[in-house]
Amino acid sequence: MQKIIDIHGHLGNINFVPFWAADGDKLADYCKKSGVDKLCLSASRAIMYDVREGNAELDATLKAHDEFYGYVVVSPTFPDSLDDLKYLKTNKKFRGIKIHPDYHGYDLSVPSNFNFVDKVLNKTPMALFHCSCMPGSGNSPFATVVELARRNPKTKIVAAHGAGLFQNGNYPFFPNLDSLEREAAKGLPKNLWVDTAHYLLYCYPTILQKLVDLAGADHVVYGTDAPLQGPMQMRFMAELVESLDNSKTDKEKIFYKNAEKILGVKV
Repeated sequence: MQKIIDIHGHLGNINFVPFWAADGDKLADYCKKSGVDKLCLSASRAIMYDVREGNAELDATLKAHDEFYGYVVVSPTFPDSLDDLKYLKTNKKFRGIKIHPDYHGYDLSVPSNFNFVDKVLNKTPMALFHCSCMPGSGNSPFATVVELARRNPKTKIVAAHGAGLFQNGNYPFFPNLDSLEREAAKGLPKNLWVDTAHYLLYCYPTILQKLVDLAGADHVVYGTDAPLQGPMQMRFMAELVESLDNSKTDKEKIFYKNAEKILGVKV
């Protein structure tokens, strides 16, 4: 049976929407139903409501569930969140940090914010960056994430949502891989990956093939944005990866081998 590490999930309630809410038990059930061996989580509360409370909530959940790894959410909007980097030492299930400029209301390219994140990257083995993928947003452009990766070659960096699949407020339902193509043409840093966590891939399966063709299988890692899609669409993402016109070796990299390298674990 294929091993799967899902690099991108969330604990708790997203946008106060009942069907986008999942505690540890529900997420563990989602993993079982979708065939996911390990799910990497940030706390929705930390992203959307209270950073410190969310990080503490995830700390407790990670201790109770073997299926999960975690990210400490840090933000220049809430500089006291740096104190939560302690979890990287006190709980080995925390493997890195999560950066989410859109929900925290700052532009990653502004010098003070860029410098904050740049310094934090020296203190963590890996980081998952939300890349703008919502209509009208542009607070964390892929090019800026690439620049941070080049400046911090010892830190493994994942750009979420396929490096930002759409960034156009007028036509938000069509994929946009322009940022990825532009940066891939220059050569992606060895310490940079993009994840597959975006609902448009379920609507337009051929886009995943283009994403892999642009980035290369060595730079793509499996992610679903759970619990947004639930176990059925988590399974569908696995089917999409299996349908790629790539070798078995490439698919294994996307499913789990790249994630093992990023997280420093063996599944």
